[in-house]
Amino acid sequence: MKQWICFSVTIAALLFFTIPASGIEAVYDMRTIPFDNSFTYKIKSHWLFWWNELVDPALIEKGTAPAPTASVMMPQHWTEYVLDGKKLPPKGYATYAIKLVLPDNAIYGMYLDHMVTAYRLFINGVEVASNGKVSKDLSKMKNEFRHQTVYFAPKDNIAWCVLHISNRDYRTAGMWQPIVIGKARAILSHYNSIIIRDLFLFGAILIIGLYNIALFIFRTKDRAPLWFGLFCLTVCARILATGSTTISNMFQGFPWELQIKMELGVFYLGGLFFGMFFHEVYPLEIKIKHLRFFNAVFIILTLLAIITPVSFFNRLVPLMQIAVLSGLTYVLVCLIMAAKRKRLHINYFIAGFVLFMLAAINDILYARNILPTMYVLPIGLFIFIFTQAIAIARIFSFSFLQVEHLSTHLSNLNQSLERFVPHEFLAFLQKQSILDVRLGDQTLKDITILFADIRSFTTLSENMTPEETFKFLNSYLNRIGPIIRSHNGFIDKYIGDGIMALFPQSPKDAIDAAIAMVKRIHEYNHERIVYGLQPISIGIGIHTGSAILGIIGETMRIESTVISDTVNLSSRIESLTKHFHTTILISGDVYQQVKDIPGYYFRYISKVIVKGKSKPTKIYEVLSMYPEEAYDLFLSTAEQFQKALALYNKKRYDDAIVLFKEILTINPHDMIAKNFVDDLDGEKNTGRD
Repeated sequence: MKQWICFSVTIAALLFFTIPASGIEAVYDMRTIPFDNSFTYKIKSHWLFWWNELVDPALIEKGTAPAPTASVMMPQHWTEYVLDGKKLPPKGYATYAIKLVLPDNAIYGMYLDHMVTAYRLFINGVEVASNGKVSKDLSKMKNEFRHQTVYFAPKDNIAWCVLHISNRDYRTAGMWQPIVIGKARAILSHYNSIIIRDLFLFGAILIIGLYNIALFIFRTKDRAPLWFGLFCLTVCARILATGSTTISNMFQGFPWELQIKMELGVFYLGGLFFGMFFHEVYPLEIKIKHLRFFNAVFIILTLLAIITPVSFFNRLVPLMQIAVLSGLTYVLVCLIMAAKRKRLHINYFIAGFVLFMLAAINDILYARNILPTMYVLPIGLFIFIFTQAIAIARIFSFSFLQVEHLSTHLSNLNQSLERFVPHEFLAFLQKQSILDVRLGDQTLKDITILFADIRSFTTLSENMTPEETFKFLNSYLNRIGPIIRSHNGFIDKYIGDGIMALFPQSPKDAIDAAIAMVKRIHEYNHERIVYGLQPISIGIGIHTGSAILGIIGETMRIESTVISDTVNLSSRIESLTKHFHTTILISGDVYQQVKDIPGYYFRYISKVIVKGKSKPTKIYEVLSMYPEEAYDLFLSTAEQFQKALALYNKKRYDDAIVLFKEILTINPHDMIAKNFVDDLDGEKNTGRD
């Protein structure tokens, strides 16, 4: 029933424009309307109208007022009224009056929207509300737009409502939205709901706008969030200028002209941002050359809104409406083209845009009294912004998934490449990724180098197919590699069956790794014997010193390398393990750094001169690799070994061989003593003096 009452009054408002004063009495009987603490009602009825007169409310109540100009339907701009065959001009002043007959004498309230552009409201002769300053002398009037609520009590169920309105600068004049009436609690609830709605729209749109601008700041390559964020901010500025929580409500005395410039100026500017946003999202459909025309129009309108007085630029609103509708139509056509081409996320953009466009068309027609609806553009804008935010979120999510996929792929690729160029090597060069490596990168470091080689690999490989050879090497290296890494080292390169490992922290790490490697090979040999395979043995040489680590090659082929005499000497020491038939040999430089560490045992073997060097280097055997019982044998012959070695170095070979043979009698596992015996016997058999 309530809806039918509202609908009937609305239809009457559409059909009625000007009715003579004698044709209808300005009495609105509202006794049948079910007012309660939750129901509100919009007053859409005939009012008595006096043109260019500010009639005393008391005279109207007494019935002694001058004859009214007409009885007019409200709400409606007086610029739509016809007097003497002509529509009334916007400049002027007028009086409206209506007699409301209410169901009781309870406390009622009214919610007053904008009126153009200053007004005073009297109820039963008492002024209850005003906006701006009403004056017959238009040069003295003061314009203001502000929402407000008023409360009153009828007298004998009667409320005489008298409005004085004056206008000087705006293109329309009078009441353009209906007065809402209801019980006091219902009006308070109605007003609060409008404030909550506007605050919600303002806050939500502001957050979305700032969020999108932040997205652009952190990724300036994509400008769609920038334009969308700026568009959201213009919408927020317009809400401040037109909503229930207008800037004039927050700041009493805020300049009316500046408020109107905010309302209209940012609207034109928003159109520019709006078009640029869609161009960034669908550049193939919404071309920049087409947008230049619309942008020029909106920029001109924005400048006019800023620099010209309200009395001039607000008359350009019809032109603005035409420009907006033209721009919206162009964008809609382009979005339909994008939908036919199946662009990503187009459904969200079209859905939000169509709702926004319908809301804009509705408000334009409602403002011109063509549709009996209400202003829905703020809601339409929010729905549009929300759907576009979802679309942008999906775009960023899709982009993020792509980036995540590419990042994973790149990370995997980087990890794969690091198997060719170790990450530790990159750390030496102070590079975060192999992608940062450049030809010629190099650095000087003190480092320990370990060379390891399989004994008699050539003989082993002769009995294997190429496939078996590779499987054997990979099986061997799979056991050795983790040991090196677990002791703070890394493999720099593979040299056939040999490896070159670097230990950047301490020579102790290299010795520990070498001992662990020997033990692991012993375990591996047990596995090989089970499968009927030949056991293997390795030789390890360790030296420490300065080395240049860097990237060499040419533009299309580079690799990491270590260049130094340290490398040559390490390799030379490893080769001596073959000559002495031992497993782990270290240089004197390594020995000097670890000799005092408890739990490590070494013995001096010989001196070696590396090619290109004149100074010999002492060589030591690592005894810590042997089991305890074997080590005891080495320890028991240590003094004899050093005496035999001294005799050998003095070329007293006969005396030396006697001692070496005694050592072998006690410790048959002393391969170095055996090597000296074999060498001396060989030399004796070939005729050594």
